[in-house]
Amino acid sequence: MRKKKLTRNILIAVIAVLVIAVVIFLLVALQKDGAGMNCFQRNATAATADGESVSMAEYHVTYDMIASNYQTTTLTDAQVKNLQEYAVQEALMQKIYTKEAKALGLTLTDEQKTAAKKSADNQIEAIEQYYAESMAKDGTYSKAAVDKQISAYYQRLGMSKDAYRKFLRESNEAELYRQAIETYYKENGSDISEEELVDYYRKTVEESMTVTGEDGTKTPAYTDGQYWTSLMMYQIGYSTPMLYVPEGFIYIDFVEVKLPTKEEAEELVRSVNEGDTDFDTLMASDENKDPYREILKAPYPIAENDHSGLFTKQEIYTKAAELQIGEIGSYIEERETTEEEAEDNGDNFVVVYLFRRAEGTMCYDGDHGVIKMEYYDGIRESVEEQMRQDRWFGDIKIEDAVYAYKGAIG
Repeated sequence: MRKKKLTRNILIAVIAVLVIAVVIFLLVALQKDGAGMNCFQRNATAATADGESVSMAEYHVTYDMIASNYQTTTLTDAQVKNLQEYAVQEALMQKIYTKEAKALGLTLTDEQKTAAKKSADNQIEAIEQYYAESMAKDGTYSKAAVDKQISAYYQRLGMSKDAYRKFLRESNEAELYRQAIETYYKENGSDISEEELVDYYRKTVEESMTVTGEDGTKTPAYTDGQYWTSLMMYQIGYSTPMLYVPEGFIYIDFVEVKLPTKEEAEELVRSVNEGDTDFDTLMASDENKDPYREILKAPYPIAENDHSGLFTKQEIYTKAAELQIGEIGSYIEERETTEEEAEDNGDNFVVVYLFRRAEGTMCYDGDHGVIKMEYYDGIRESVEEQMRQDRWFGDIKIEDAVYAYKGAIG
C-alpha cells in the first residue's frame, strides 16, 4: 500500500510540475510583442512562394523598416495594401535569392560569409550604442537601464537579439546571392529570351502609362513636369527614370556654355550659325556644361511644360518648337552667380543655350511611347531581375494576417 501511495504521490507531483510548466510557457508564449502578436502569431506563416515561406515576425520586421519612410505621409488603403505586399515580397526574396543561387551551384566565399556576419554584428552593436549614448546624454545612464531599454526594443521588434542578428546576417547574404545570380546570367547568358524580355518590359511600362479609376476609367498617369523631375532624381541616384515619352514632346540636341561676357556669347552664337564652329564638336567638348550629358544620350525630349532639367525660360522652348528638323536656335541669358558657381565663373557670367531640333530615336515606336531599354544604364538588368521575380512569385500565397498588420501607418 505504501509503495502504491508513494507512486501516486510521485505521479501527482510530476503532473503538477508539468501543469505549472505549461502555464508558464503559455503565459510567455501568449505575451504580445510591440506588433501586438504573441509567440504563435509571430511564428505563423505570413506568405509562401517558390517553395519558400516567411513568418509573420520576418514580415512585420521587413514591413516596419519600409513603412518607417512613410510615417509622415497619409496613405490610402490601396497604397497601404501595396506596401504590405511589397514588404512580403522583400521578405520572401531574402529566402528565394539564397535558394535560387544554390540551385545554380553558386556559393559564398568564407570572406563573404564573414563580411555578412560582421555587418549584422555591427548593426546590432549600433542599436545598443544608440541607447547607451542617448541615456548618457540625458544623464540617465546605467548598465541596468540600458539593458532594460535594449530588452524593450527587441520585445517591440518581436525577435530576440540572436534571432534578429540571424535575420540581418541572412539578409546580407541574400544580397550577395542576388549579385551572384546577376553575374552568373551576365557571364553565361540569360535564361530569358530577348523577345520575352522586350515584350515583358513594354507591357509593364505601357501599364504604368495610365491610371485606372474606381469606375474602371483609364486616364494618363503623366503630369506636367514629371519627365524631367524624374531625370533629376535619377541623376542623383534616387529613383528609376520615367520609361516612356508622352505625346506632345519634341526633341533637341543641346549645348550649354558659360562665358564671362555677353560679347563672347554673341560671338559663339555667330560662329555656330555661320558654320565656323561645328555644333556636334561643341556638343561633345568639355565646353558643353549640359548637366545630363553623362547619363543621357541626345537628342533629349522636351515639352512645353516639361523642360526644367535643361532650362527654365519658356522662351527657349518656344524657340526650339519653332525650328525645323536640323535647324539650330540659341538663347543668351545673363546671370549672377550663386556661391557654388562664383569660384568657376566670377561675380557674374553669361549662359549660352544652343539647341538643334532633332528626330526622336529613344522610343520603340517613333517620337513617343516606351523608351528602349538600352537608353538608360542598368534598366535591362533590372527588368531581367524583375521578370525572374515575377516567375518566382507566380504561386505566391499571402495570408490574411499580413493585411491586418499595418504598423505605424495603419
